[in-house]
Amino acid sequence: MSQDNNIKLPYGCRIIDFPKFEDDRGALSFVESVNHIPFHIERVFWMYGMPGDKTRGGHSHIECSQVLIPVTGSFRLLIDDGTDKADILMDSAWRGMLLPPGIWCELRDFAPNSSVMVLTSHTFRTEDYVLDHPEYSSNNVVAVQYEPADRELWNRFVKSSKNGTFLFDRGYMDYHSDRFTDCSLMFYKKGALLALLPANWLKDENTVQSHGGLTYGGLITGANFTAEDALEVFRCAIDWMKGNLGAVRWIYKPVPRIYSSLPADEDLYALSQNGATIKKREISSIVDLTKRIPLSTLRKRGFKKATKSGLTIVEGNFESDIEAYWNILTELLKEKYGSHPVHTLGEIKLLESRFPENIRLFVAKDGQEIVAGTLVYDTGTVAKTQYIASSAQGRASGALDMLFSTLMDDVFNDHRYMDYGTSTLVGGSNLNEGLISQKEGFGARAVVYDTYELLF
Repeated sequence: MSQDNNIKLPYGCRIIDFPKFEDDRGALSFVESVNHIPFHIERVFWMYGMPGDKTRGGHSHIECSQVLIPVTGSFRLLIDDGTDKADILMDSAWRGMLLPPGIWCELRDFAPNSSVMVLTSHTFRTEDYVLDHPEYSSNNVVAVQYEPADRELWNRFVKSSKNGTFLFDRGYMDYHSDRFTDCSLMFYKKGALLALLPANWLKDENTVQSHGGLTYGGLITGANFTAEDALEVFRCAIDWMKGNLGAVRWIYKPVPRIYSSLPADEDLYALSQNGATIKKREISSIVDLTKRIPLSTLRKRGFKKATKSGLTIVEGNFESDIEAYWNILTELLKEKYGSHPVHTLGEIKLLESRFPENIRLFVAKDGQEIVAGTLVYDTGTVAKTQYIASSAQGRASGALDMLFSTLMDDVFNDHRYMDYGTSTLVGGSNLNEGLISQKEGFGARAVVYDTYELLF
């Protein structure tokens, strides 16, 4: 396999080098689930005694991932994702080839006494096989329900997409898997992963949500995703939801366009073409950090008051500062709204431990006492405030004015947007005028967060 190292492999395929130990007694290699391969091994089979002029394989899988290992001898491996192909010599017993779902493979030119071991992510199911290459090479979009074995492939696609954020990483999505029945979908075309749909199932309502546990959901797509692709994916998704779940409704919360690295409104067109209606429209306050609107007189006055009070702005520590800030937040929500944070403190700590570069705490301090703070969800281009809170002392001293000015001027000034979140109540029908006025005082202007409803 060494002579083929520079060959471009189809999407998702990669060579895996296993541990190798050699001495005068021979060599030993081994493989462990997850540690060496990106899935839990559900099945192992091996092939041997193959005549050199025969071909094995000749199929792709809809859901199953595989790792092929040439235990003895050698063979040629042809792999094809519908766009890219590679012909690889497999001749090292300590090296395997990872084949994700949707990869067509053929094994041929077997050397004498060759044997091949195959590790798979799923048990054998006839319906998982695509045996007809013309069918495989067609333009039909295929929907596959996400399974834990797809975690690495899902997360890689999110990172490379034009509108995915860390909220779609399975490490974030699955933290509340006990509260949501996942029915996320992966869409393939010509064997290549085309789009993802984070989604959950409301059985009592026969409804699919995208996504009930996230601020937004909708299709996650790549740079090459087109309007025609969106129409095909929607048709495929609706057919899958009706046929597999008996769904009669799809609630769809598209990713707000400020979170996209490229234009990504193909799904909005597909929504309109499928008769979707806007079920809820919320208004979020956004600062374009490349075209700042000056602070209002009131916000400037608050900043000066905070300066005179000797307040300081620091990045909070999730070990020593989070609990004091969380107490301020909890008391504020209880006092003003009779509610509590959506997340528990334990959940926030868990998520921060998984995404320390994305989930950050900033606080205003009077000496060593925290008087205001906010969590910030940082996507790299957008900094979104979460759980803004201040104590009575903080409100009297203009702590939030200093905090937000500092975040925009000094911390996230290399970002494109600052998202101060929504200011609507009762499903978007009531505007919290005081709250949105405060945010607009920082130069924020409106971007809508929409929720669509499709009835089948």
